Amino acid sequence: MAHRVLALLGILLAAATPGFAAIEDDCLFSGRVSGESGWRPLHPGLEVREIMVRFEDSSVARLSGVRAAPGRFHVRLHWNPKSAPSGESAAEVAKLTGVSVVVNASYFDENGRPLGFFLAGGKVYNRRILFRGRTEALHLGAVFFVRSGTEAMGIVSREAFEAGGMREAFQAGPYLVREGRPVMGIERYREYWRPARRSVLAFEGDGRLLVLVSEPEGRGLSWCELQSFLARPEALGGLGVAEAMNLDGGSSSQLLVQAAGYRGETAGRPVPAFLLLVPRQESR
Repeated sequence: MAHRVLALLGILLAAATPGFAAIEDDCLFSGRVSGESGWRPLHPGLEVREIMVRFEDSSVARLSGVRAAPGRFHVRLHWNPKSAPSGESAAEVAKLTGVSVVVNASYFDENGRPLGFFLAGGKVYNRRILFRGRTEALHLGAVFFVRSGTEAMGIVSREAFEAGGMREAFQAGPYLVREGRPVMGIERYREYWRPARRSVLAFEGDGRLLVLVSEPEGRGLSWCELQSFLARPEALGGLGVAEAMNLDGGSSSQLLVQAAGYRGETAGRPVPAFLLLVPRQESR
């Protein structure tokens, strides 16, 4: 009976959510959260989770997740021009800054310079919003931002982004989920079909920030599989996020969490750009 109810819910969701059924049909395999115990609190406003996504062919993708309440943390971007082109690791940045969470952020070129708009601490490192108003290069189609003063944050398309009044912002992509629905138009890209290690920023409907990073073990996730998994409600084996964007991935994907005696690391190669979560009483 329970299985029939879930199946009916899935049918109703597909009918009510334009694009969702198409995404499910496009993906080579459909994945569901399996065999894990949910979010683990570290201290108020910060949780971690080990996520296992099991696919129809029995393969498994593993991700490390962080969920943070915006009222408990400042979100800061870190770009160290002195480290270019070699970059730094998340562990090195965490040791240097002492912050709670460090995750890799934007794309960069062979000289360690940001690809697309990048603003950290009010300082502009690249003022160009690449491919704005064009239909190509959707891997640079989204911008994450933090406003000055209010510190309101979110994800917008590169076309909708306005730099005025921003404290932090960077361009990456693609835009995966908008208003709870998979964003259409990225199916023409190879990464739509190809599983690989991924880093993702997302927001739940209540505004909590999610960070998801692929573990080196197991298979990766295609953009299609990410969209399906992120947008699907939790009751149907997804995360049910409201907004999500893809970050630099592959060997760049990395995450360091250190809080309340806990330390967890998903290692990656040195990179020049990171997003940091700083407990508000420790913000610098």
